[in-house]
Amino acid sequence: MPNLDSCYALLGLSRGASQEELRDAFHRVAKQLYTDPSGPDTTARLQTIAEAYSRLEVASSGQDSAVSPGPSPRWLWRLCGHISSALACGGVRLLGDGTVELCLQEDEALTGGVATLSFDTDIVCRRCSATPGAGCERCAGTGRERERVSFWLSIPARVANGTVLHPSVEPLKLAKPISFIVRVSRTR
Repeated sequence: MPNLDSCYALLGLSRGASQEELRDAFHRVAKQLYTDPSGPDTTARLQTIAEAYSRLEVASSGQDSAVSPGPSPRWLWRLCGHISSALACGGVRLLGDGTVELCLQEDEALTGGVATLSFDTDIVCRRCSATPGAGCERCAGTGRERERVSFWLSIPARVANGTVLHPSVEPLKLAKPISFIVRVSRTR
């Protein structure tokens, strides 16, 4: 992770920004990732700005050192990356109704944090969304196209089992909205 000055630059802020300014800048930059055409590196870029935000948020509250090389304690790495990775390590489960179940351990639920997930899904075709037709080479006239989307979720400290979370940034024109629900398991 870059130093704090790089984190401020990434979010377009100067040192001394308030918690509210940090949050607003993060939302603005994250939203830009979804309004600009997304590419294969969207998840990596989202994780980078989320880590910068998390690091600055902790540092501005006096809990982190400016020279700390590691990730902030609020970053839930187990719940980040492509959904297939999170499925493989037991961080998430897909329910039959399309809901994504976030499988938090007790300590993760107690401290909260930030998670990002990406996956491939159908979205409304960006080129012919108003009038789908056979002439669209992007979707072959179906009105839908496959795209990798990324969500970042802010998981509050002391989150309760069964809490429904909504992504902090909604991707554009998903064919079906995604719901996230928290399941807390006891640490053994």
